[in-house]
Amino acid sequence: MSRRSLLRGAMAGGIAVAGASALSACGVQGHVVPPGSKDNGQAGHDYSDTEKKVVFANWPAYIDVDPKNQNKRPTLDAFVKQTGIQVEYLEIINDNNDWYTKVDPSLVKGIDTGYDIMVVSDYMVAKYRTYDYIQAFDLEYLPNHSKLLPNVLHDPTDPGRLHSIPWAYGYTTVAYNSNLVKTPISSIAEIFTRPDLKGKVSLFSEMEDTVAMALLAQGLDPEHFTDAQFNQALEYIRRAKDAGQIRSFTGNDYLSDFQQGNTAVTMAYSGDVAQLGKPNLVTVDLPKEGLLAWSDNCVIPNFARHKKNAEKLLNYYLQPDVSAALTDYIDYIPSVQGAVAALQQLDSTAAAVPLIVPTKEMQAKARGFMALSIAQLNDYTSRFQQITGQ
Repeated sequence: MSRRSLLRGAMAGGIAVAGASALSACGVQGHVVPPGSKDNGQAGHDYSDTEKKVVFANWPAYIDVDPKNQNKRPTLDAFVKQTGIQVEYLEIINDNNDWYTKVDPSLVKGIDTGYDIMVVSDYMVAKYRTYDYIQAFDLEYLPNHSKLLPNVLHDPTDPGRLHSIPWAYGYTTVAYNSNLVKTPISSIAEIFTRPDLKGKVSLFSEMEDTVAMALLAQGLDPEHFTDAQFNQALEYIRRAKDAGQIRSFTGNDYLSDFQQGNTAVTMAYSGDVAQLGKPNLVTVDLPKEGLLAWSDNCVIPNFARHKKNAEKLLNYYLQPDVSAALTDYIDYIPSVQGAVAALQQLDSTAAAVPLIVPTKEMQAKARGFMALSIAQLNDYTSRFQQITGQ
């Protein structure tokens, strides 16, 4: 199973349901921004100087491990040794919406969640920021923030990256089985319209990715679109489904179906197909219309008990050699200046893969997904699911 599909597939359940359950659980009829917050979150008392500790909540299998000892995490262990700051690393996030439901009761009441860092997907950063639930970074403790690449800093949900640091950064593209598809695929529009692909195509059950592909296929920009253009993208998807072009809308199991030959063409997250090691499974590095860029991000929730220590940990992971070591394990795109050179020294094979180290043309044609309001996110997701039948 793809690490990225595990994260992104969580959205298929719908944001509105998760939000409603969170409000019900804490007895709150509606969200209010905690008093004192001004789009920079709200700080609690920072115990970093007296408690040399960080509590880090992440997803399973999302950090480098020692192949000889699965309990050792080389980059994290090196940070502890260098700084004396102990890291309580918890692999406890399995669904973006479930995690939001877990932390929302504390955040809406203005109290510490018990976590200093948590990793959430890009569309959820927008939601946490809407409610002013995450803190702005103190760049005094994040001097390596200046090493973030310009295209990473240019983010629709957090311009300038003052509230979120990518843990993983990647692209959504197209892949096909060359044993089943004899004419190579070079564009996104082909998977929606090419007659010989009818009934062989798998799209993602996650709204952002599939709508972005439909927008790109029609020459529209997923980073800047109108309600009318969203409706146009939905209609484009619906027509392809009704015409029998689309075999299925898949979530976490998309790689399984693809490698078994159940689908001949699929949307794919960067790096996923290459990891399968099958030469007949071909990833389109750069469709002619472009790519969707995404990120999974470290954020610091309001009232975190060890904010300064958390920022020191994030600063450590923004070092080129450390970023390269993490990239080499999780197979996503380095987001730090100098990390590519470090990766070339560490693993020249990985550094030669375009969906790990993109070309300048790929970077120029990659677009993020527009930041949505909560109302838009719920509405768009609901209407997309009506088409996909989820």
